[in-house]
Amino acid sequence: MRKLAPAVIAAFVVSAPPAEAAVEKVVVRQGPLTVAPYEVRYTSARTREVRSPRLDGYLVRMHARVVDRAGRPIPVKRVMLHHVVYKTRAHRDPVCGGTESFYGTGEENQALQLPEGYGYRIGRRDRWVTGWMLMNHQARRQRAYIEYTAWVETSRELRGVRPYWVRATGCEHARDPIFNVPGGSAPGSTYERSADWTVPRSGRLVAGGAHLHGGARELRLSEPGCGDRTLMSSRPLYGLPDHPYYNVLPVLHEPGPIATSWVTSPQGIEVTRGERLRATAVYDAERPHVRAMGIWHVYLAPGPGAASACPTLRADVAGTLPSVPGRSEPPAVEVPLTGLDGLGKAITIDRPPGPVLRAGSRAEVTVTGSSYGVRNLSLALGATVRWRFRGRAFHDVTLANGPVGFASRWSTRGASYRRRFTTPGVYRIFCSLHPIQMTQAIEVRSTR
Repeated sequence: MRKLAPAVIAAFVVSAPPAEAAVEKVVVRQGPLTVAPYEVRYTSARTREVRSPRLDGYLVRMHARVVDRAGRPIPVKRVMLHHVVYKTRAHRDPVCGGTESFYGTGEENQALQLPEGYGYRIGRRDRWVTGWMLMNHQARRQRAYIEYTAWVETSRELRGVRPYWVRATGCEHARDPIFNVPGGSAPGSTYERSADWTVPRSGRLVAGGAHLHGGARELRLSEPGCGDRTLMSSRPLYGLPDHPYYNVLPVLHEPGPIATSWVTSPQGIEVTRGERLRATAVYDAERPHVRAMGIWHVYLAPGPGAASACPTLRADVAGTLPSVPGRSEPPAVEVPLTGLDGLGKAITIDRPPGPVLRAGSRAEVTVTGSSYGVRNLSLALGATVRWRFRGRAFHDVTLANGPVGFASRWSTRGASYRRRFTTPGVYRIFCSLHPIQMTQAIEVRSTR
């Protein structure tokens, strides 16, 4: 893949009275990034470099979005920013290893905003890398840029913070930290996934944000040693029915929240090195939700630990959402299978073209570089399917719609994924990275 040089658009000082802070606003545009028709294009944060602000100071605010060459926002009906994460080679990630993540956003359109007096220390020689995913909803190739705006305090010392990416799935699969909600429970019921995190240093948590997917109800950070009391809670806001997220075609995934609450505490929530905290993602359990996530972006100001066990929580902990119309309850969205007509336009399909292979109790499917080896299967109830991945590119097996939610992690040559089908019905499946090119339908018969 050809390496694209980032373009720097502007760097200027925001004027302020001499006694106050001098904050420099830096805008950096990464691209152009070409996204093929109906493509889900992604990159790893291991190799994709983006220019840092090249300033010595403290990052106090940051926001990223998708724009065109002139810097105008690109509408979701053309290109969606599913996620972007910024990392620095200056520090190691003490949570799951690798380079340190310090800011991320996606469909929730979240900005990093640290309380007054706090900042994330950066240097003019820092090397930043980024990972992202873009979705093209058009039948023609799109050219887009990912643009970040950073506000950097350069004139005074602030209290430094360290960022930690805390996953509700833990670190076992940090590259693809997903879980699946099978669905089928009573209306109003919830499904929870949680993992514990050991705090690496004492100090105070002063800010936090959440990355959640469609179907989410809440992301909590709690303290098991103190009765599992909640320290932080971020809740999603979903768009109204006329929001662009629910009116783009083709539907390449279940739409996520348009916002998640950003939590701040200027006084800080006291935590102690070695203490165990718990990240819990809460999702709707009535409907299937696949490739779900729950990731905290928390910011800790190092300092003395708590003077006593389970200290009183600060009264200034607050979570804020943007003042825009929305819904607190996750809407019901069915993701259809999508194919192409004779003119290359996206259309909804009931199943992929081709014959139906009738199998008994077992079936094997080879996943190559561009397709599932068997596109239509008919199985006996209780049968097991094994997908074997052969190509070098990443693929997965993801439910679009059907009775029970499931998805494999991104996999490549040599890996396999196995699933036993114990609920009858039609399971429409795609590769989430190639949702139009790679589709499959599995009918599970209620009788043999």
